[in-house]
Amino acid sequence: MSQERKEAQLRKQLDYIKEMSETERSEILSAADKESSDETKATMDKEQHKIDLEFEKQIKRSDVKKRIAGSQKMSAARLQLLKAEDAHIQKLVEVVRAQLVASTQNTEYADILIKLVMQGVKKVEDNNVTINCLQKDLPVVKKAVKDAKEKFPKVNITVDETFFLEDKVIGGVTVASMGDRIVCNNTLEHRMNQALLVALPKVRSIVFPSLKTQIPVH
Repeated sequence: MSQERKEAQLRKQLDYIKEMSETERSEILSAADKESSDETKATMDKEQHKIDLEFEKQIKRSDVKKRIAGSQKMSAARLQLLKAEDAHIQKLVEVVRAQLVASTQNTEYADILIKLVMQGVKKVEDNNVTINCLQKDLPVVKKAVKDAKEKFPKVNITVDETFFLEDKVIGGVTVASMGDRIVCNNTLEHRMNQALLVALPKVRSIVFPSLKTQIPVH
């Protein structure tokens, strides 16, 4: 074999080896690029997932804050209405009290006392009762007791002229028996409070309808 032919074959072998090396290199680079791309994508997906989760958390926090703010606003509005309601009711109570105080100055008050005494005597159901009243009402109460004795002749009715009711009770009497173990509170103050317990819920529902219908919800 001539020298030229040997050199030609050697070049072919070298070219083949070079071509194979390039192919191998390309495959390695391609695989590396793919692996790197997959890793990059996985990393990006992971980071994007973190961002999405954080975004959802922020949205939830924002919603919670909005709900809390809305609830606080609603509570403040309700409190304002309740204060206005209480102020109105207090004025109403003051008007009723003033009317009761005025009624004790009328001539009809004597008839009211007679009825209150008789009511109390009947309620305690005892043959020995003691009447307590305001000191200023003592003369009128004595007359009322005299009338009550005519209706309850078997009952011993005594008017306590030592201990008197406080002025805040407005008027009326208390009727006690069995050593004050049984007491019928027939003062105007007590009767007013009892009447208000029944009447005020109705007044509130009429003058102050349901708070839900008065407070706009945003």
